[in-house]
Amino acid sequence: MLSSQEKEMLRVKTCDLLRKEGMKIANEEIAALLLKKGCSQAPSGRIRIPCELIGEMVASQKKSQKQDAEDQELYLTCGIDWAHHILWTNKQEEMRKKLGRTFMMSAFDCGPTKFYDYPTQKVMPVDTSIFVEMMKLAQSTPEIGYISTWYRQDVPQETERIESLILGLKYTDKVDGIEAIDPRQIKYLQDIGEIICDEPARTPFLAGSQCITSPLILEERSAEEMVERVKRGIKRFHITSMPTIGVSTPVTLAGSIVMSAAEILGGMTAAFCMDPDADLGGRMIANVLDMKTGSVTCYGPETAMLNLSVKELFDACFGGHLWVEVFFSPGTKRPGLQTVCENLYGVHSYAKLTENADICYPGMGTLDNGGMGSPTQFMLDMEIRKSQFALKNKIAVDEESLDFEEICEKVRDGDNFLSSDHTFRHFRELWSSKIFLTDEPKPGGWEGDEKSLLESCDRQWRENIKTVQPPEWPEEKMRALEEVLDRAKRELL
Repeated sequence: MLSSQEKEMLRVKTCDLLRKEGMKIANEEIAALLLKKGCSQAPSGRIRIPCELIGEMVASQKKSQKQDAEDQELYLTCGIDWAHHILWTNKQEEMRKKLGRTFMMSAFDCGPTKFYDYPTQKVMPVDTSIFVEMMKLAQSTPEIGYISTWYRQDVPQETERIESLILGLKYTDKVDGIEAIDPRQIKYLQDIGEIICDEPARTPFLAGSQCITSPLILEERSAEEMVERVKRGIKRFHITSMPTIGVSTPVTLAGSIVMSAAEILGGMTAAFCMDPDADLGGRMIANVLDMKTGSVTCYGPETAMLNLSVKELFDACFGGHLWVEVFFSPGTKRPGLQTVCENLYGVHSYAKLTENADICYPGMGTLDNGGMGSPTQFMLDMEIRKSQFALKNKIAVDEESLDFEEICEKVRDGDNFLSSDHTFRHFRELWSSKIFLTDEPKPGGWEGDEKSLLESCDRQWRENIKTVQPPEWPEEKMRALEEVLDRAKRELL
């Protein structure tokens, strides 16, 4: 999207914004470190970051830019959160092979706080019973490879992330990384990772981003979380900008690129100063204000253009390592075809702007900009993804697939192929949908409308969880996890 001249202009303006205005750092320890590294303090109190310091960080990033680009290929199939989990558990090659031959997907992105109950058409806060049902859904659905740990509202929030992770592990071995809402939770998430993996210094369950608040503010919680990571020897940071076009950034894309890039670049430079050897990444998730309704949404051409242009700028000028969703989440607040439309437009935009026609449909059961989960919508999204997976670009041509003698026989007899042995051996290879029926409406009892589709999806997820088989963890691991939880409750509550 950007010419060489445009990228150079945007690069200069991004660096100038950090050099002239700087970042507000809501942490004295980080601010002092940046000043020691050559930054200066503006009259406003913001920390001005010189181009030389940015250059040091960029030079370091370029050393692993090629490897990061290869790693990013994973999320085009399985989403960013699952891709990170795969990297943190060193299963890249294993999963690439598996995903090439078996359909699998992640569910519910980074974790809803609300649940949409289709039969009652009600939105409910996530409680323990809903949480357990969703973990059972993951374990009982072979197509799910990874599920987010939903945020429960009926337990103390000081220990909710720790308690929910341990509860989730009791029902499924597909549970995801956790964002430490309170930095004090990090050490417990680290302990859980070491127990499950049987290895010291493993943190596959500590996920999350250090979000920069517009305009250019490293706020207190994210800053404290970064300090705690360094203290615990956790050598990775994932700096994120989540701007709303026309609100927290200028209404024009060029201005939004500079603002967003400066937020991520400034945060990454701060993280680099804290730990020069850490794995530094960025993440760009744009929203836009619908000027007609006042709603904030990811749906629309501008969000895709902003996300990918910032990535293009980072790849060309700032050492890469910027991760961009195919499509973050629909803004719709109920399951249905509008949700499908938003997901389809998101993947269309990404595919068109990157000239990559192999990107899969991004739906994974989320609504309301990721804050709401709907298993009914998930089943619909999964069916669309499964149909895409069934489309291959190679055809088997061999003695078995090309039964020439039978062809000659059927031609000679003027017969069809329906009752042949060859058809019996291979008919199950044909794609068949459980949801999108080809029967005409009414004769087979199917109405053929959106309501029929959603009712079928709702029935299917409820049937799935009836077959759940929980994972069998060794007793000593479960006792160790309970000890971690007891300690967290004593220390945090």
